[in-house]
Amino acid sequence: MSKIQPITKNSCRNLILNTILSKPTTFMKLVSESQCASETVEKYISIHLQDHKIHQKKGKFRILFSPELKPSEIEFYELILNPTVRAVVLVLLKSNPLSQIELVAITDKSNPSISRALKLLLDKKIILRNYNAPYSTYGIINKSRLYSILEKTNPIIANNFDQFDLCYPKPSIFLTIHN
Repeated sequence: MSKIQPITKNSCRNLILNTILSKPTTFMKLVSESQCASETVEKYISIHLQDHKIHQKKGKFRILFSPELKPSEIEFYELILNPTVRAVVLVLLKSNPLSQIELVAITDKSNPSISRALKLLLDKKIILRNYNAPYSTYGIINKSRLYSILEKTNPIIANNFDQFDLCYPKPSIFLTIHN
């Protein structure tokens, strides 16, 4: 049997820095992934912030990220922390333009939550609304640009994107992934 190695101060410090530099993350997710005490994580985040090795954005979530990321990429990451917005973005990335009712059926989310997600995405100019009386369809404006941002901000989702299939009623592989 192998012994579980105790987490040392330096391993926590390096793990925290490497995790943040590899992809944006929230504070609580960093604590969970690093398996270091929240006080320890906070201490090393403060050190890395003072040394300008990482940046943070405080809002509804405290987001920690590499200084190499653009503000628009961090804004997108913050936007898709919302599971309904993430579901809508992933479905629209994989499909042709869809109506709101189709998005409700595919994502298994409520109509009001899909409506709010679509409004957020329209306001951020990520999707385009096409009026087709008596309904509208929604599609991503620039799929390749959005996918490249997804690769930088959510590499696990981007790397598994080909496994996502709209033939199934619930594309749960991506709707539940939060790594």
